[in-house]
Amino acid sequence: MQNYVIILGLLVALASSALGVQDPWLPWLGSDNCEEDDEDGTCLYDSTNEEDAVSKIKDFEKEAVEKAVGVLKALGVNPDEEYNPSQQRGGRLFGGGMLMQAAIDQALAVLRIFGYNTGAQINTIPVQPAVSQVQQAALAALAKVTAHKAVIILPTAAQDTNLPNYEPCRGGEGLCTSAQECKNIGGVQGKSIGKCGNCVGCSVCCQFVTGCQGITDKMITHFQSPGYPRTDRSNEACSLTLNVRDEVCQVRLDFIDFEMAAPQAGSCSGVDNFEIINTAQPGGVFGPGQSKLCGLNKGQHVYMPVKPGNILIMRATTSGVRNIPLARLDGTNRGLSGDTAFRWNARVTQIPCEAPGARGGRSVADRKAARRIPSHYRKLLAPDGCRQYFQESRGRLQSYNFDGKSEVLLNQNYAICVKRPARSCGMTLKALGFSLPASAGCLPGNVPAETVDDVCAICCTSTAEDGPGVNYLGVGGYSDGASVMTPIGQNYAVNQDRYFFCGTKLGVTNLIVTRTKGPLLLRVRTAGKYWEEWSCPAGGCLGFLMNYDVDTGTC
Repeated sequence: MQNYVIILGLLVALASSALGVQDPWLPWLGSDNCEEDDEDGTCLYDSTNEEDAVSKIKDFEKEAVEKAVGVLKALGVNPDEEYNPSQQRGGRLFGGGMLMQAAIDQALAVLRIFGYNTGAQINTIPVQPAVSQVQQAALAALAKVTAHKAVIILPTAAQDTNLPNYEPCRGGEGLCTSAQECKNIGGVQGKSIGKCGNCVGCSVCCQFVTGCQGITDKMITHFQSPGYPRTDRSNEACSLTLNVRDEVCQVRLDFIDFEMAAPQAGSCSGVDNFEIINTAQPGGVFGPGQSKLCGLNKGQHVYMPVKPGNILIMRATTSGVRNIPLARLDGTNRGLSGDTAFRWNARVTQIPCEAPGARGGRSVADRKAARRIPSHYRKLLAPDGCRQYFQESRGRLQSYNFDGKSEVLLNQNYAICVKRPARSCGMTLKALGFSLPASAGCLPGNVPAETVDDVCAICCTSTAEDGPGVNYLGVGGYSDGASVMTPIGQNYAVNQDRYFFCGTKLGVTNLIVTRTKGPLLLRVRTAGKYWEEWSCPAGGCLGFLMNYDVDTGTC
């Protein structure tokens, strides 16, 4: 009997709380409806919280009423007799027992909370019949059968499905497709690297690999040297032709491996080289007339703008004669390919700017298929004009073919971009290695200008016939890292207000602090003619290697 009183007392408290008699306390009635953030940091409002709350309140009401009616019936109340919750039942029916009377009062109080406060028969109160254990077992078995039932996608719902050979998998290493499609088709070798089932008819994550003289329009393709990962010394021209899809606006090239001979006199033309021919960049990919790479470029990447129907050709011309940078001449392996052997493995990713089929011209099935761009492609998309794009707030930047010994390439003119997070005010650059051609007065790197024939000239920009030409790393300098006390505390001293950097050091201290409200970018530029030996420090002009750190918060 005491249990009835305790249980019903709790029911009264819970019911009163849920209906606003006191402040709501249930965790599922909390005020925070922001379950997740969108990619841009905005809050996504989820209206299902309110629906869940209403549903749980109804479930609670049903359970409370069922228990109250059960108590009344257990204590001998006639189900067909009218009751009045406002009256005491007294000892006429219940023998005057105080505990029983208290239980009756609590049960009637629960019914009153949920609106049963006038004379009525207990049998008229809607109570869900209990489900027996046998019935529960039958329902569970039916649920298991239903869970394994095949899902049929109707034609009207085709626009909500994902396309095969389009959805990236394994972090962009492959495409989600069928086992049949992941085979050697048209010279493109498919290799299963895992399971994937997020598109119609798909079952595997397939890495499509092509070798020499391959042609493809796959969204993600790996272009590899003959016999990769083994090295090669053959004399041949090996190419991949990429047919750009209609919805694609950028192509990203990632060098997972890249080992070739070092440039000579700032040029790759006389050694093994990897050339990129982009019909959307007839003047050159990296600068005027500059579309070739050589040396060591493992971990580097390139962004290229493309247009629908473009053709992009990647062509490697090799002989296996010149030495690979840093490789030992005695053939001892130092983690590189050896003395003159070469190899490469480049991942080619087409990045769409609109959903597939949006431009028309493709099949009806394609146009009715997915109306969205997968998040992997959206995240890869770089701002216009960026040849490289780094999305981490901290990392490392380096010029192409930088190895600490090989010279920087001629004819470069491109932008390196860093993603700007919220509440950022600039970035800090710390050079680990830096040397670019400069005139005699600017060669130390710690001066922004020099005086030539009584004329002040900005360093790194001279076009004099006998000079090294225009060579610089361009970034808006603010400070060299020195600190100064201000009315609001310690801050950076404004002592390096310059944009052009060249010579043997990156400014005064090999450190640059920038302050800007605009894009975070660096400009790389080198001359079109080879510089004199005196224009470089001992060991040559080797380019740059530096750490970057985006500054956020109050700057």
